Amino acid sequence: MKTAMAAGLMRTALVATALVSAPVASAGPSVSSPGMKTALAKASESPDALRRYVHRTHAIYGLNYFEVMAIHNAQVARETAPVVAKSETR
Repeated sequence: MKTAMAAGLMRTALVATALVSAPVASAGPSVSSPGMKTALAKASESPDALRRYVHRTHAIYGLNYFEVMAIHNAQVARETAPVVAKSETR
């Protein structure tokens, strides 16, 4: 009985330690970081240029090809979106 209880407490302690030591959120580099700026420049050149850059610098910047492409596509869509109407603020 005591052995089973001790084993249960040990498992609970291990799980609690793992949960506490786990990172809360894993965020990539910001858009204004040097690695991301270069990656976005490579994305505007071509997808292959971005793929090579991400592959070469993954250990340094921790970039993900699909995340960089999603940011690049969002920026391109924002820049090319038509302006429907502008109103002056008072």
